[in-house]
Amino acid sequence: MNIKSQPHPSPSRVRRDETKGETKAGSGFPFRGPKGLAAVHLCVVAILLWLLSSCEKDFNINANGAGNEMAINSLFNDGSPVVVFLTKPYAVTADTSNITAIPGAQIQLYEDSVFKEVMHYVPSDTQNAFGSYVSNYLPKPGKTYTIKATAVNYTQATASDQIPVPAELISSSLQQYIDTGANQKGIMTMVFKDNPAVQNYYRINVWISGNQISINRQGDTTYTFQNFAMMTYPISLVNDTVRDGDFFLFSDRGFNGQEKALQISFGTINPYGFSNLTLYVELHTVSYAHYEYFQTLNLYRTTSNSAEPVFIYSNVNGGYGDFVAEHIQSIPFVIK
Repeated sequence: MNIKSQPHPSPSRVRRDETKGETKAGSGFPFRGPKGLAAVHLCVVAILLWLLSSCEKDFNINANGAGNEMAINSLFNDGSPVVVFLTKPYAVTADTSNITAIPGAQIQLYEDSVFKEVMHYVPSDTQNAFGSYVSNYLPKPGKTYTIKATAVNYTQATASDQIPVPAELISSSLQQYIDTGANQKGIMTMVFKDNPAVQNYYRINVWISGNQISINRQGDTTYTFQNFAMMTYPISLVNDTVRDGDFFLFSDRGFNGQEKALQISFGTINPYGFSNLTLYVELHTVSYAHYEYFQTLNLYRTTSNSAEPVFIYSNVNGGYGDFVAEHIQSIPFVIK
């Protein structure tokens, strides 16, 4: 099978309750799905269970609520307004029930140092979830965004990051989708042009989504939306690879300013029992801060038993956490 697809703009990262359609944060990495599947485009924090140290200081909190500094977490892109989670500091081993949001703060948003707005607070209506500060402004690629967070009894915290200019996606094709037997594997290739003006970092996410059919004893048919993150690996040579669970990141070292034909492999799902099924392959152009955060987080996970401390990257000044940007291009392939 050789299916070709043209890229289309992709949506933001969303953690979504499949039955209630609620957006949540907490309990490990957020649920993230292909953009366009969620009715509401909301950026979700990259992670809320890890305390992040400031990028200029090797520091790690060992207890909840230490000091008067705030923790900022936001993973944002140009597909939806900026969303920021603001909490009290917490330890890397903290349970979500011990993480406390800060609802009475003021967060100012700037674009290229020009004030845009004060972000408004949206309380959570879901148990074990966090309220968030939401912007009404849609960010743009190539622009640098800064937030300034102030709250009574807390030190002012600031953070900045730039949404990268996306790579030029030239073509894409699905060469293989095997969904039965022992070798359930898909293979696809994308060709993109790297921007020669800057050092670029990329991420590949693969999702399979569809409506699963079930019939009860009374003969009633129901359709339940399902979304699956697929384990993904590079077949083509790429450098500086970092794993983020099922997905991977890499740099443009070795093809800076050139066209790159990237072939990847991924797990598949049998379409039997689904009314429809779509494969989404996402090419993320990510900021240095985005890449560095996941690189140090991966190092922390893989060396957690080491005697030497590993400090997770942060770009927040006067506090903790990460404010990191990306641009997402999503390539859909209709399986069924």
